[in-house]
Amino acid sequence: MPYATVQQMIDRLGAREATALSDRAGVGTPDTAALQRALDDASAEMDGYLGRRYALPLASRAGVVLSTTPVELRTACIDIARYRMTGTEVMETEGIRARFKDATAWLQAAAEGRVQIAAGNLQLASAGNPAAVGGASAVRTPARTFGALEGML
Repeated sequence: MPYATVQQMIDRLGAREATALSDRAGVGTPDTAALQRALDDASAEMDGYLGRRYALPLASRAGVVLSTTPVELRTACIDIARYRMTGTEVMETEGIRARFKDATAWLQAAAEGRVQIAAGNLQLASAGNPAAVGGASAVRTPARTFGALEGML
């Protein structure tokens, strides 16, 4: 489930930029299928970060479906999708790159638990999920090879 809708992306970027990013056929309107693919890809990329800490999908909180996507997730999704769509007809700018870097840095911080998603109370990854972060570690070393020589020294 994407963290943003095509309409939210168009509203945020404006129809002109959404058209420039997606209209490969040259019809003069945003290609909603291309925008949807970009948002789906961005959401999957975000899940790669968030799945380290939170149970996926994030669409539910403690078993209850969220009615709206938290704004920071929606914004990050749009910024990542926008960045990934540049480089062909639309040139990547420093502003687009900076927003992408900010979004991925925020996702990294969320995955590490340094920032909290505004929805709060999201389920942390379960013990069976390798995504859990932090905790104690143990180190095992092999038995001593020269144990018999200890008394001679």
